[in-house]
Formats: sequence, structure tokens, C-alpha cells
Amino acid sequence: MLGVGIGLIVLFASGPLLWMGLCSFKPKVEFFSVPPTVLPKQWTVENFIKLFQETHFPKMLLNSLYAAVGTVAISVTVASLAAYSLARLKYPGKKIFVVFSLFAYLLPPILLIIPLYAWMVSAGLLDRLEGLIITYIALCLPYSIYLLRAFFRSIPLELEEAAAVDGASPLRTLFSIVLPVSLPGIIATVVYSFNYVWNEYLFALVLLTSESKKTFPVGLQSFITEFDIYWEYILSGSVVVSLPALFLLLITQERLVKGWGAGALKE
Repeated sequence: MLGVGIGLIVLFASGPLLWMGLCSFKPKVEFFSVPPTVLPKQWTVENFIKLFQETHFPKMLLNSLYAAVGTVAISVTVASLAAYSLARLKYPGKKIFVVFSLFAYLLPPILLIIPLYAWMVSAGLLDRLEGLIITYIALCLPYSIYLLRAFFRSIPLELEEAAAVDGASPLRTLFSIVLPVSLPGIIATVVYSFNYVWNEYLFALVLLTSESKKTFPVGLQSFITEFDIYWEYILSGSVVVSLPALFLLLITQERLVKGWGAGALKE
């Protein structure tokens, strides 16, 4: 019975995704057929071909990839150094910093739009992907630091003490001992940061104004116009953008579970 219940829950949760995937291979006229068909009567990849040939979707995809990779590379690097210092070093204000670093998540993101927009204008970063990356780094860092700090604290201190006895500096210990051992936590942080940036809509909508700078969450909305809704583009585009996140989860799921488990350790 438990297996049946779990199966029904999985089917209910994945139903919209399966429907989206199947509809993306249907001709447009079949989207509104009565009665509706579950499997396409005529399988076609025309929707995907038109999506890449007749729209700006490839550029939107590259913009999202640039923002996601840039954010992940910088935020994970900074978070690793900050988390290690919070986990192992002693200095005034460390506990206060840990607590207050998560206060950013108590505020609705919409409250940050006006000050961020004003700062981007004054810094000349409005409508630039670099400005969006800076915003994403600021939003991803608090949780990334908190997660990695908990993971670093779970690593036996004896490993670092042994490295110190052998003459390794703190930085050498971090890169040669701590980071390889904490790879599951780093992967969990990478997946969290990537998925956040990959699917983020609000800040990309406000901070990017030109068509050539749009990321795909904003770009997919542009297929809903005053006169028509281009379902063939929306459905096929949604399938395409789901693949990188799905692939990342599939190749990292084992280490991802270990990383989140370590991040849940009681402080």
C-alpha cells in the first residue's frame, strides 16, 4: 500500500511535466483537439526547430547559462572561503555574522527591487548581465555560506591537525584536505545556486530591459502577446530549459543527498 501511495503522489506531481513534454511533440492544431489526446497522434519536432530558428530563444538560453555559471563560480568560491573561516577560525563577531547573514531571506525579494534598481543605475550596471550576476551572488551567498559551514564543521578536526603537523598552511589545508572531503557539500551548494539562478524571474525582469539581454524565464513570457499565445514555443522551450537542471540533478543526486544531510546537522 505504501508503494502504491508513493506512486500516486509521484504521478500527481509529475503529471504536468509529462503533459508538457508530450504536448511539445504535438502539432499546434492538436493542442486544442476535443477530446484531448494524451499521446500525440503525429509526433513532430517542428516546434523545437521553429523555436531555435524563428525566435531569440538561443540567445536567451546563453544569457541564462552565462548568469548561472558566473554566479555559481563566484558564489561557491567566496562561500567556501567564508564558511571555512566561520567553521575553524576564531574572531570577534563570528556568531553574529552567521545569524544575521540569513536575515536577508526574511524579506520578500520584491522589497529589494527599488534599492537594487537605484544602485544598478548609479553603478552603470542596469541592463547588463554582470549586474544581474552581482545581484544573484548577493542572494545566493548567505545560504551557501551557512550550508558549507555546517558541512565543514562535520569534518574531523584531526585531518587538519595532521596536515598542520606536516607543515601545511591553512590555505593549503583548505584546498588539499577540506575541499576534497567536503565535495558533497560543495555539490549541494552548486546545485542550489544553479537552480536558483536558472529559474529566477523577478530580478531578471526588472534589471534587464533590452531584448538581447533577456534570460529565458523572462523570454518565455514574451511568447504571450496581446494577440496570441505561442504555446508551441512555450512548451518546447520549457522542455529544453528543464534538461540542464534535470541532468545536473541526475549526475549529482547521491552526493547531493549527502551534502544536504550534512548541512542539516545541529549547530
